[in-house]
Amino acid sequence: MARFSPHFSRQRSPPLHAAAAVATATTAHIHGLVALLLKHQAERRPLLQIHSQLVAHQVFDRRPTPWHALLKAYSRGPFPQEALHLFRDAHRHAADDTYAFMFAFGACAGLTWPRAGAQLHGLVVREGFEFHAYVHTALINVYLVCGCLADARMVFDEMPVKNAVSWNVMIIGFAGRGEFEYARLLFEWMPCRNVVSWTGMIDGYTRSSRHVEAVDLFRCMMAEGVNPSEITVLAVVPAITSIGRILLGEALHGFCEKMGLLVLDVRVGNSLIDLYAKIGSIQNSLKVFNEMMDRRNLVSWTSIISGFAMHGLSTEAVELFAEMRRAGITPNRITFLSVLNACSHGGLVEQGVAFFKSMVYEYAINPEIKHFGCIIDMLGRAGRLCEAEQVISGLPMEVNSVVWRTLLGCCSKYGEVEMGERAMKKMLEIETESGGDFVVVSNMLTEHGRFSDAERARKLVDGRNAVKVPGLALEAHVLNGKCSTALPLTGPEFMGKSSFFFSIVIIKAMKKLHGHLIVSGLYSCQYAMSKILRFYAVLQPDLVSAHKVYGQIEAPTTYLFNIILRGLTQSNAPEDAIAFYKKARGEGMVPDNLTFPFVVKACGRINALKEGKQMHNHVLKYGLLSDIFISNSLIHLYAACGDLYCARSVFDEMLVVDVVSWNSLICGYSQYNRLKEVLTLFKLMHDGGVKADKITMVKVVSACTRLADWSMADCLVRYIEDYCIEVDVYLGNTLIDYYGRRGQLQSAEKVFFNMKDRNAVTLNTMITAYSKGGNLVSARKLFEEIPNKDLIAWSSMISGYSQASQFSDALELFRQMQRAQVKPDAIVIASVVSACGHLGALDLGSTKEALQVFKEMKEKDTLSWNSIILGLANNGGEEDALNVFRAMLAEGFRPNGVTFLGVLIACANAELVEEGLDYFDSMKSVHNMEPRMRHYGCVVDLLGRAGQLEKALRFIAEMPVVPDPVVYRILLGACKTHGDLATAEVVTKKLNELDAGNSGNYTLLSNTYASADRWSDAMGVRQWMEDTRVRKSPACSVIDC
Repeated sequence: MARFSPHFSRQRSPPLHAAAAVATATTAHIHGLVALLLKHQAERRPLLQIHSQLVAHQVFDRRPTPWHALLKAYSRGPFPQEALHLFRDAHRHAADDTYAFMFAFGACAGLTWPRAGAQLHGLVVREGFEFHAYVHTALINVYLVCGCLADARMVFDEMPVKNAVSWNVMIIGFAGRGEFEYARLLFEWMPCRNVVSWTGMIDGYTRSSRHVEAVDLFRCMMAEGVNPSEITVLAVVPAITSIGRILLGEALHGFCEKMGLLVLDVRVGNSLIDLYAKIGSIQNSLKVFNEMMDRRNLVSWTSIISGFAMHGLSTEAVELFAEMRRAGITPNRITFLSVLNACSHGGLVEQGVAFFKSMVYEYAINPEIKHFGCIIDMLGRAGRLCEAEQVISGLPMEVNSVVWRTLLGCCSKYGEVEMGERAMKKMLEIETESGGDFVVVSNMLTEHGRFSDAERARKLVDGRNAVKVPGLALEAHVLNGKCSTALPLTGPEFMGKSSFFFSIVIIKAMKKLHGHLIVSGLYSCQYAMSKILRFYAVLQPDLVSAHKVYGQIEAPTTYLFNIILRGLTQSNAPEDAIAFYKKARGEGMVPDNLTFPFVVKACGRINALKEGKQMHNHVLKYGLLSDIFISNSLIHLYAACGDLYCARSVFDEMLVVDVVSWNSLICGYSQYNRLKEVLTLFKLMHDGGVKADKITMVKVVSACTRLADWSMADCLVRYIEDYCIEVDVYLGNTLIDYYGRRGQLQSAEKVFFNMKDRNAVTLNTMITAYSKGGNLVSARKLFEEIPNKDLIAWSSMISGYSQASQFSDALELFRQMQRAQVKPDAIVIASVVSACGHLGALDLGSTKEALQVFKEMKEKDTLSWNSIILGLANNGGEEDALNVFRAMLAEGFRPNGVTFLGVLIACANAELVEEGLDYFDSMKSVHNMEPRMRHYGCVVDLLGRAGQLEKALRFIAEMPVVPDPVVYRILLGACKTHGDLATAEVVTKKLNELDAGNSGNYTLLSNTYASADRWSDAMGVRQWMEDTRVRKSPACSVIDC
């Protein structure tokens, strides 16, 4: 074999040790480049330089590691699209393994490119990687991030093997998209949940403002022994903050200290500072902040400064800001926003301006609109409104509605109407849908007596389709040391406790402000003192303090006088308002158009018609009758006092009337049972083009119900539907009563179940409707649902049972009523006595029991006396009925026609002829009462039962009124009982003259003949009935179940 020269060998093939050294050097260089990739993956320029070095060394042809490193760097950096370009090259060089696909899917998720993800999905299937769990998980993440939830579910369901990461990606993805039902289902199905699973669900609930569910799940997590991580804490803290659970916050704080999470992650400490600040425990916020010491960062300082600003501790917030700067921490725009907010609420104007200048010139931070908003608010709160407006005019960016709204609020505070109107015009150029701004302007105009302008501003809300956001209830926390009691947002407990809490806080604050005004000498400022006076007189009525404040004001204006007059009118002693008006007028006070509505209302509240007419004269004297508010108050006054003629006169003289004018008049006529006039007024109102409201409909529907004018009532129901009139609790109750009286239970139920608010009247009215409609099962079910049953509920249910002949149930319920210590009224007594009479021997003691209950009633009226007398008279208690009547007369009650009806029935049943006739004669001679037909019928029955038939016939002949056929029929029945055929024939002849077509007359005569064994005459009457074709009404069979 030929030998090669050493030179040739050196040229062509280096020694083995030299080749190994070169390979080692190249590998080390590649590792260094990969390390640089991981270090600079967020910077484009270094990435491109490293990429070029890798290409130059041809490392992509040798091993997959550089591909993975570069794909990872590009997919996680700011330019993930480069990762997809690189993946295409890797696929061309057959370097597309599981890691390459994972990083490519990561790039698609970063770009939210679902189409690219779907293309890669197809490539995964074609290359055979669909069974790799990590590739599948990355693909699921792409679909979830891009919102393709159906595709994500399909891929997840097709996975042959699911690991914990796959489950967690699905749970977090669906929870993040608001699909909580499916996310929670996956969470429950997950075979082995870990802290990431719990954290994902909690974070999803928190981000979607479902804070209660987030906190409940966190508690379950702790109960199952799963220790939360620092990420879990960061996820649940906003939820605890939102629902204000300070005890839970303190427990979480203790857990974080025990597990060392405060040391592990500074974000945990920052979140706890923010938590305590927002739920009202600034002391705990400061404690956490102080314990952080050298771990504090910019967020820590910003959070504590914001917390102090939030609690009105402006000076402390400014001191903390200065301490932060001394500690070498550079503030950012959020920090400055917090400290400017503190200066704004604390009135630290000069310091706030200095901080703003420092932000711009010292720290070179360009202020945003929020920073300018703080400056404007700060100047406005201090009363420097012109400067605030100048700042707005010089803003270097577009001014939004929030800035103008801030200025408007300050204008409202200081009564700058013109500037407020300018701010309002600017806001209207930006947005037109906020009704709250119109309300602010309207209130401001009202306080300055510009009522027509205020009314016009209110009407603009409807004209521009503006939306007024409804007020929100506050969740109050009554702090006591470290304990906080969260008050529910509904129900009497919240209304009671929260009102008490806020009243104390507001009263203390107002008294401090009042003292400050006196000490600083600002009590001479009538505008400032008007706010104090309005608080004491109207908002938190303390009329003694209001009078003191009013006395401290030098030369009070009519506006201030009206404030205290309003408070007196609304108080429990409205007569003081009338006296105050007279006194002030005697001292030279000149009333205005706002004065008279208050003082006239005071007259109406105590039915002071004489004083009200004096006010009417004063209105005429000052030429204010054209004011619609004054005229409406006069109509209400006269209607309340029963002088409907004057009320109508004022109404007719009005040039312009509105719905309040019509309602005041309609309510007056309704109050005095002028029901037909109520309906006439409504028709005139409708013809005049004035749309009725819910108050109108309550009165007119009620009038139709009481008049039984069902056709008109149906028209009114259609009117309510056609004009979309709100059905509140009062109109709802009226409609239920209407439908109940007509027996239309389905319509009544529809109204009942559609009502947003219900009161005791609603429930009682529905029970009555059910009872009258015969649906006692539903009535009893609703009755049992009432927590505190009142007399009306018991009465409705007992009467329903009695009217439905369920007498045992009526008595049992009556006994329950007694055990509940509810005093019965006349209706209950009448129902119980009736039930006792029908039950007879089954319950002999119940009548005595009902009578004893009646005797124990503290307040009796004629209705209750009549009820017990009639009940006893009709149910075998004749002697007791007459005794009760005598007791009624002895106690000074005046009997009426119903009373004597019961007395005469008792005498007839007991056959007390002379006593009964004496009572009948006393009706006219003693009580000046004309007997009616039913009283004459009772006397005939009395004489007939005693067998005095001829006397009864003479009594009928001497009656001053034409006898009713019923009277003769009563006597005919007595003739049958006593077998008096002669009198029976005379009576029958009279009945034929009055009521020839009634077969009952002939039947009674036939039975009378049969009773006397005159069968041929009886059969003759029957035959005559058939020959003359007298129609006999069929008898009814009563089945008592």
